[in-house]
Amino acid sequence: MAAAKVKPVQPTEIKSKKIALQVIQQIRKPTPASVYERHEKLAECIDKMFKK
Repeated sequence: MAAAKVKPVQPTEIKSKKIALQVIQQIRKPTPASVYERHEKLAECIDKMFKK
């Protein structure tokens, strides 16, 4: 069986400055507190399941 040649994937270029700025803003947004609370509840549930 011959090895398949894989072409390297080139990074996509963002041509619009507006789109680039929107993406950067979304990345820099702080994580909401509700997400932390949900993760804590899930962690507690998982701990309870494994402690039985």
